[in-house]
Amino acid sequence: MSEAPVLIAGGGVTGLSAAVFLAWYGVPALLVERHAEPSTDPRARALNPRTMELYRAVGLEQAIGQVRSPIADHTVVAHAETLAGPELRRLPNRLDTGSDSLSPCRWAAIDQNQLEPLLRAHAVQTGADVRYHHEVVAVDNEPDGVVAVVLDHRTGREERVRAGHLIVADGAHSPVRRMLDVGQDDSDLLARKVNIYFDADLREPLRGRKIVALTVRNPAVHGFLTSIDGAKRWRFAVSLRPGDDVADFTEERCVYLLRTAIGLEDLPIVIDHVSETPWEISGQVAHRMRAGRAFIAGDAAHVMPPVGTFGVATAVQDVFNLAWKIALHHRGVAGPGLLATYETERLPVARHTTALTVERYGLVNGKPGDARDSAVRQRATMFGYTYPEGAFVPDGSPAPHPVEDPDHPTAAPGCRAPHVTVERNGTALSTVDFMGRGLVLVTGRQQAANFSDVPIEHHRIGDTLHDPTGEFTRRYGITDDGAVLIRPDGFVAWRSPAAPRPDALRAVVDRVLFR
Repeated sequence: MSEAPVLIAGGGVTGLSAAVFLAWYGVPALLVERHAEPSTDPRARALNPRTMELYRAVGLEQAIGQVRSPIADHTVVAHAETLAGPELRRLPNRLDTGSDSLSPCRWAAIDQNQLEPLLRAHAVQTGADVRYHHEVVAVDNEPDGVVAVVLDHRTGREERVRAGHLIVADGAHSPVRRMLDVGQDDSDLLARKVNIYFDADLREPLRGRKIVALTVRNPAVHGFLTSIDGAKRWRFAVSLRPGDDVADFTEERCVYLLRTAIGLEDLPIVIDHVSETPWEISGQVAHRMRAGRAFIAGDAAHVMPPVGTFGVATAVQDVFNLAWKIALHHRGVAGPGLLATYETERLPVARHTTALTVERYGLVNGKPGDARDSAVRQRATMFGYTYPEGAFVPDGSPAPHPVEDPDHPTAAPGCRAPHVTVERNGTALSTVDFMGRGLVLVTGRQQAANFSDVPIEHHRIGDTLHDPTGEFTRRYGITDDGAVLIRPDGFVAWRSPAAPRPDALRAVVDRVLFR
């Protein structure tokens, strides 16, 4: 029987990000992915700034920024009867979120099939063992870890693996989640789709528009059109009607449906291929995100409609939240109670975000609603999601849940630490850059207490840090002798608006780390 500190089931963005984050914290992981190679389908086409903050923390922001999606400059999300016809509704630009004042990071226009190889290479380079064509086929959840049976599809050989922790990241239909007997909330099926991939010159019906997605609905066809290469290769996700099957989508029928959706009867079209199986659009959340030493993340935990890039964003947030907690527990720094806060913190976020994306999907498909208000709430969720309870010490201030206004952040424990530009050794940096390997304490310029007996990173305004405008103390709600403790994932763990007791910090750290 082989052993690994962490076993990751699933090698998409969720699993690969988990491997990268764990490696950053010095925890090697074994990742197994049942497919023989990464997907070549673009699927998710961008990463929002909050997601980029997490990749920035592990040194990947620049590498990701150097890769550009073929539709990086596309902005149009709209609804119409046909592509050639007038738009019935256009939604606000997904990348126009006014994030400059909220984060040092920007949107990254990168396709999922560009991101996954980058994450895979980085994970392997930093110590992860990544095995494609391998699959977890059985799991025994034990008190001190898990024992999994891993099947090598190339050889047919089975291997037993003992791991301290299991991260379940094997997708929306997660076999491993079912092995753990974790169900999902009931949810209405929003649509069943089949992807038709084709080549065509659509310059005439596009009329200069650069679309991210255009939803078409008319009596003959319903689906949404996206560009693969930004030029002539396209994907049309057509909705299945009752009784439809993939086998019904002959080349002749596909051409008819596409011409009907585009609105040009004689348009030359070359069908490349049709997806082998249908895929579903729904909003579902797992009943639990933790089962003993197994932790469920990404699509295995929450299935969302493909709008707003929230599926990828929420998945990456899941595994970053989990990685630093596993790492501290693995090193003996934190107690097992810290691991339990993964579900406590992330499950409410999953429920809120899933409900928001279901609503957004309705708007994209022409349902009545206020698109501007929806965009405002998406922005608030991106930067302002909060935790009702978990690995932090409340300070008695009102807790905004499930989100707070990111333009007026509270900096309360359980909320994201606001972005403020400060100076260190004459160089400007963001407070977002405090994210990293451990807890970080920042104190006001008049805080004289010596916290050297607590082994955490400590910065004092006016000493190691400079805050010439006083923005830090204002945004974080502390006086010049106050203090704030920031978690590795950039959330506030504790705050003392005024001078804390000299012995307070040790008790706080013990409480945050459940020891």
